[in-house]
Amino acid sequence: MTERILFLVCKTRRSPISPMRLLIGCCLSWLLLASPVQSGDLPQFKQHTITDSIQFGYQLVAVDLTGDGKKDLIAIDERATEVAWFENPSWTRHVLAQDVPRPLNAACHDVDGDGTPEVVLAYQFESRPEQSVGNVVLLKSGPDIRKPWTGREIDRVPTAHRVRFIDPEGNGNKVLLLGPLVDKRYPPQQGDQTPVYLYRPGQWQRETITRVPGGVLHAIHPVSWDGSPRQQLLTASFLGLHRLEFAEGRWKATQISPGDPRPWPDCGSSEVRLGRLGENRFLAVIEPWHGNQVVVYLPDGDRWTRTVIEDQMQNGHALGVGDLDGDGRDEIVAGFRGKGHQLSIYQAADSEGKQWTKTVLDDGGMAGADCIIEDLTGDGRPDIVCIGASTANVKLYESL
Repeated sequence: MTERILFLVCKTRRSPISPMRLLIGCCLSWLLLASPVQSGDLPQFKQHTITDSIQFGYQLVAVDLTGDGKKDLIAIDERATEVAWFENPSWTRHVLAQDVPRPLNAACHDVDGDGTPEVVLAYQFESRPEQSVGNVVLLKSGPDIRKPWTGREIDRVPTAHRVRFIDPEGNGNKVLLLGPLVDKRYPPQQGDQTPVYLYRPGQWQRETITRVPGGVLHAIHPVSWDGSPRQQLLTASFLGLHRLEFAEGRWKATQISPGDPRPWPDCGSSEVRLGRLGENRFLAVIEPWHGNQVVVYLPDGDRWTRTVIEDQMQNGHALGVGDLDGDGRDEIVAGFRGKGHQLSIYQAADSEGKQWTKTVLDDGGMAGADCIIEDLTGDGRPDIVCIGASTANVKLYESL
C-alpha cells in the first residue's frame, strides 16, 4: 500500500510581495492546518477543535436542530452523565439531556411533524446483559431548544447498543430500529444469535425483525441500496455482513459475506458503510470486531470479493464514506482508538476500486470512535468531523 507524501502549497493574491512576507504567510497557513492533506485530487483540510472537554467520545450525530439549515452536532460521551450538542457555526455547547449515565447511541427524526427532530437515546450501557439496564428514551425539546429536553422512556433493552431510524417502504413513515450488542450473554458463544428490534412511533412496542446476526452485533446501518426512497439495512456481526429488506410484509435477510475468515471470536465484521465508484457500489468495512483491517467489498456477479486495504489498526472503530474530491467516486475515512491512533483517508487508485492509496489525515490527535462526512460549513464541499475516545475531543476537518 502506498502512503502518500503530503505537501502544503502557499499562495497569495497580493502583488508585489516581499520574500519575508511570503515566508510568514506560508508559516501561518501551515499552523492553521491540522494535517496538510494535498494528495492528487484530494482537497486540503483545515482543523477546528469543536471541543476537547469530553471524557471518552463514542458517537456523533449531524442534524439540524435549530431549523436554520445548518447541521448541528450531537456528541455522545460514553463516560458522561449528560448529552450535549454543539450549535453550528459557533459550536456553542448546549445540554440536551441530564442524568443519563453511560450514554452510547442516539438517532434523530421528526416524529411528531412539528419541524424539530426528536432524539432517541440509549443509555446505561454495559457489555454484560446482567449489568446493563439499556434505557431507551424519546427526547423532545421545549419552547427553548437550547435548554435541556424532556424524556419519555420507550423500552429497556440490556446492552442496547445501536439505534437508527429507517424508511423500509419508502413512504416517509420511518420506524426505529434497535440492535443490542448481544442477546443473553457476554462474551457470546458460537451459535448465539442477536436480535434486531423495531418500534413504530406512537406505539413504541417492541417487535423482532430478525435473529440472523450472531455473536456481537456491532453495526446496524440503513442505506438506499437501489437508489430508491425505500431503505434497506446492513448489519455487521460475528457472522459477517447481512442485508435486510422489507418486502411482501416481512423482513428478509441475505448474507453478503461471512467477513473475516479467522476462527471465532476473531471473525466477522464490525462496521459497514455503502459507497459508490461512479455507477458501481462498494462496501467499506472494519473487520473483525474492533479489528485491525479496513476491507473493501466489490460486487462480482452474485458474490462480493473481499480486499483488505489496511491491516495495521488497533481497535478500529470510526468509518465514513463520501466523495471528498468531487470526482463521483467515494473515499473512505477510517480511524482507530488503540495505540498509535490515526485517522486516514483511503482513495481508489483505479476506476474499479481494486487498488487504494492511503493518506494520513491526523496522526495521533484523533482516537476516532466515529466520523461523519458532511458539508458543515455551507460551502458545498464535504467536510470530515470525528469524535475521539481517549483523545476526548471533537474535531472538524474543513475542506478547503
